[in-house]
Amino acid sequence: MAKKKPYRFIVYLAARCAALVLSFFSRRWALALARGIGHLGYLLVPSLRTKILKNLKFAYGEEKTSRETEAIAEKVLGHMLQTAFDFLRFSQFARSRKVPPFIETGEAFSLCKDILQEGKGLIIMTAHMGNWELLAGIFGMQGFSGAVVGRHIYYEPYNRWIVALREAVKIRTIYRDQAVRDIHEQLKQNGIVGLLPDQDMDNIRGIFVDFFGRPAYTSIAPVKFALATGTPLLPAFLVRVPGDRYKLMTGKLIRPKMDGNRDEAVRRYTEVWMRCFEEMIRQYPDQWAWMHDRWKTTPQKLASQKKEEVRVS
Repeated sequence: MAKKKPYRFIVYLAARCAALVLSFFSRRWALALARGIGHLGYLLVPSLRTKILKNLKFAYGEEKTSRETEAIAEKVLGHMLQTAFDFLRFSQFARSRKVPPFIETGEAFSLCKDILQEGKGLIIMTAHMGNWELLAGIFGMQGFSGAVVGRHIYYEPYNRWIVALREAVKIRTIYRDQAVRDIHEQLKQNGIVGLLPDQDMDNIRGIFVDFFGRPAYTSIAPVKFALATGTPLLPAFLVRVPGDRYKLMTGKLIRPKMDGNRDEAVRRYTEVWMRCFEEMIRQYPDQWAWMHDRWKTTPQKLASQKKEEVRVS
C-alpha cells in the first residue's frame, strides 16, 4: 500500500480547480494561458530547466548549438501544459460525440478500419509528445473499441478522475499490473490497445536499442504481444500544428514475424519502432517530454542491480 503524501491531495485539488477555471475560458485563451504558464515555469524553476537542457544536449550532442537547444527547451513546458489543458476538457469534447474540428485525421481512421478487418486487433503505439491522451480519445469518439495501458495513480481520487475523463470519450484504462491478461482479451475482441512505450522504466523487461545515437533501455512488450497474437503495430502521433490545431500522423505499419530466433526478432522490430519514434521526435522536438530521464538506465547500472539482487537473495 502506497504511503499517504499530502502533496498528492494538493496536486489533485489544483488540477480540479484548473479544470473548473478552464471551463470558463475559450479553448484559444486556455491554450494561450498554458503557453504563458509554461514559459514562466521554464524561467522560474531552474531544476526543471536544467533537466530539460541536459537531456536535449545529451541527445543532440554537437548536432545543435546551445541557442538551438535552448529554443526547443523554452517551448517544452508550454506544449505539455497545452496537452494537459486539452485533456481537462475531455468531457466537453465527449458531449459532441464527434472528433473536434481542430483535429486533422486524414486517412488514419480508414487505415485502422482496414487493419481491423483482419480480426486480430491493433496495437497503436505513441510517445509522450503532442497530445497522447486526445489521440486515444478521438478513436473512442469515432466509435472504435479501445483501451490504453497506464499506471495506477497512487492518489485514488485523482486516479478515478483521470480514468473517468478517458471513459467520457469511451476509452478504457488497463493498469500495468493487469496488462498481459487484459491486453490479450482486448485484442481477442478485435479492439485497439494503446501503448506509451517511449519512456525508461527499469522495472519492466527490456533491451538496449539505439535512440539518438545512445543506448536506451526500451520495453520489449509491444513486439512480444505482436508476435504472440499476430497483431500489427501502428506508430501514431497527434502532433500540434499552427493555429492551435492537431494533426494525426501515422508511421509505417509493423508486422512482426518470427524469422528464426525469437530474441533476434524482438530486437529487430523494437529497433524498427524506436527509429520511427525518433524520426517523429526530431520533426517536433519541442513537443516531447524532455524532462524525463530517458537514458537513466545504463547497461552498467542494470548489471549492478542484478548482481545486488543475486547477492541479497
